[in-house]
Amino acid sequence: MSTKHSAEKTTASIVDALSQHDLSDADKQKINEIICASMVNVVETTTEDHLSTTVRCCGPEADLAHQIRNEVNLKKKALIANLLGPR
Repeated sequence: MSTKHSAEKTTASIVDALSQHDLSDADKQKINEIICASMVNVVETTTEDHLSTTVRCCGPEADLAHQIRNEVNLKKKALIANLLGPR
């Protein structure tokens, strides 16, 4: 499941839970934006934690650690672009 689909599914679940409150489309969009921002924050924080661990574990293999860091950062940017892309 893509991250965008996951955020939309989560938004739908929240909107369903709040169905008694007659949310406007703007309210629904705001909920989706909050979820996406939260997911981006989690991705960024988790990625930095993993990269720090990679650098510590690779120790003398600094070139390998930097290669891993570059690859992970490219994947992170793609994931965040997916989350923040056109809705």
